[in-house]
Amino acid sequence: MKEKSVSIMVGEGVVTIKRDGSNESVLAKILGTVEADGVQVLCLDRLVHESHEGQFGEWSLAGAVTTLLSRPIAATAAP
Repeated sequence: MKEKSVSIMVGEGVVTIKRDGSNESVLAKILGTVEADGVQVLCLDRLVHESHEGQFGEWSLAGAVTTLLSRPIAATAAP
């Protein structure tokens, strides 16, 4: 089965997930964020992924009741 493309847009306090081939979007509130050891984690208020999905682009997925989105923090050049 071919994987469908999924786009994730992070806004102020919310995340919007849009799957290609669907005209529906999923909106989830961000309950909290953690940045540690070069990784950013967003804790969402609902489950936005299915059990067979482990990755949306650069975002890794985890969680059984709510989704945890995590990605490496981009390194920025020192001024």
